[in-house]
Amino acid sequence: MSLPDILARRAAGHPAAPAFTVDGAGTLDYLTWHRETGRIAAGLAARGLRPGERVVLAFEDGDWLTFASCFLGVLAAGGVAVPVRAPVPPSHLLSTAAGVDAAGLVTGGGPPVAGFGGWQSGAGELTEAGPAAPPGPLTPAPVVVPRGGADPAAVILTSGTTGAAKAVLSTHASLTDDWPGGDDVPPPQVNALLTSVAVGTNAALSVLKGCLVNGVHVVLTQPFAPERLAALIEEHRVTALSLVPTTARLAVAALRRQGRAAGRVRSVVSSSAPLDQPTVAGLAEVFPAAEIFNVYTVAEGGAGLQHRCSPDRPPALGTLGPEARLVDGAGRDVGPGESGELWLRHTGPALGYLAPAPAAGGSGSGTRYLADGWIATGDLCRRDADGLVYFVERADDVVVSGGLNIASATVEAALRVHRAVAEVAVFGAPHAALGRVLVAAVVLSAPASPAELRDHCAGRLPRDHVPADVVIVAELPLTPNGKVRKRLLAERYAGTHPTGAHEPAEPGKPAEAGKPDPVPAPAGAAPVGPPPGPGTAHAVEEAVLAAFREVLGVEPVRRDSNFFRLGGHSLLAVQLAGELERRIGRPVAPAWILRFPSAGDLSDALAETPPA
Repeated sequence: MSLPDILARRAAGHPAAPAFTVDGAGTLDYLTWHRETGRIAAGLAARGLRPGERVVLAFEDGDWLTFASCFLGVLAAGGVAVPVRAPVPPSHLLSTAAGVDAAGLVTGGGPPVAGFGGWQSGAGELTEAGPAAPPGPLTPAPVVVPRGGADPAAVILTSGTTGAAKAVLSTHASLTDDWPGGDDVPPPQVNALLTSVAVGTNAALSVLKGCLVNGVHVVLTQPFAPERLAALIEEHRVTALSLVPTTARLAVAALRRQGRAAGRVRSVVSSSAPLDQPTVAGLAEVFPAAEIFNVYTVAEGGAGLQHRCSPDRPPALGTLGPEARLVDGAGRDVGPGESGELWLRHTGPALGYLAPAPAAGGSGSGTRYLADGWIATGDLCRRDADGLVYFVERADDVVVSGGLNIASATVEAALRVHRAVAEVAVFGAPHAALGRVLVAAVVLSAPASPAELRDHCAGRLPRDHVPADVVIVAELPLTPNGKVRKRLLAERYAGTHPTGAHEPAEPGKPAEAGKPDPVPAPAGAAPVGPPPGPGTAHAVEEAVLAAFREVLGVEPVRRDSNFFRLGGHSLLAVQLAGELERRIGRPVAPAWILRFPSAGDLSDALAETPPA
């Protein structure tokens, strides 16, 4: 049994039933989908596709309907589909095709990709080569090339949130293991599921499976259009939503703005990343009749976890059991209140990496296959006395600062409850003394300053958990399935805030005044120059800049110079506080430096605060 087989059966039993609706693009019923799949399979066969050969499918999210037919067409022709979200740079597409040893490349449109050694085709060219749809009632045609359950069907590239993406190989059996079998075709579901998933993701593969195996009418809005949500729910009789935390928060905000509550919805499922309690509370408010579920899965397979969430308690991922363990570094189960890496047992048809996977056992990091059917997820979680599992942090995303392991999710949770914070991601940046320090990238929904956000954290978190820097960004970079690309954030931050850009002075010796600037000043930054005029504020600023130079031994120092970026840490904050006291003649607590790490912000705060 394969997905094209199931499609043929659904086309025969319920030809006019809607399968896919893409907002703004139209609806694909089972009969049309089946016929398009057959034409594409014939077009692929005409290009010489052989069983088991891999075909890269590069489609933009707006081409979902064509992509769905091409995906099934590759499987029907005996090939292995490798979906990739377009647009992507040609170099990336070439490296992906080479990495999976692709025989062909199918795109939604555009010019040929220079340098690809296999055959290429646009989706429209494949359907032109296929036979015309026959008139009259449908007699389901067999797939072009029958395949066995153990034969490969698709390659899904993992999201690569914190590292390189891996290629997971799915078999036909793994895509159809929920099909009940027999000659009867289960009727399609009356109500619809609304979601927003990108081409090329594991979530997209799950949507295709759910549509065919379970007969779900899938309503897609990609990119996610929260202002359209209420109308789509009513128009298509949507009773279930499949979201990620980012789109869940957008949905809550949109429905609140509209003063709407979608009482028709009975189920809201969130996956890809853990839900937080404020988001659960918001979902319960705008979907008052819905059950809200936190769902945990990995592309590598495994049983997965699911937990029904309540607004009055932190959301868990699920419960430990025979198919889910929480283990320490030696592979031993941890006790209540302890944290460990989450392991899941793979219970269905076997999956695997296209390239060699990390060695079996407890070593390594990230998601990886282990012995005896276990999958190490690379996620650190905590268990309670009832066996409930709570997400702590991605194991390879913990920031080690000054010898302390700091879970960035803890800092993100503290920032997310601030009135002005819409989205936040915390990551590590290099630091000369501490190894790494915390940096928070924040998307605002209302005005707020970095100093205000750091102060907010200082009132809720241990001192070591307060971000050394807060940067305001327009949006967070996301993977196609909605996870924040923290590695890209860290690379961007390093590019705009390079370490070692300031040349240190000799130890114990002040930097020379007027020393040439070794790095061009950032746009809009005003270098220290002649005083604009007499006044206390200017005198304080001069004292702060001079103290920065004296204690940190760097040059130049400007208003936008950041204590932590210049190598500062808590011990140097004590020294800087003493130097400031000497220069301005009144006590300065080290906490002021940690609260206002920017020289300009610190100067303003000290100038606005009258002497005790």
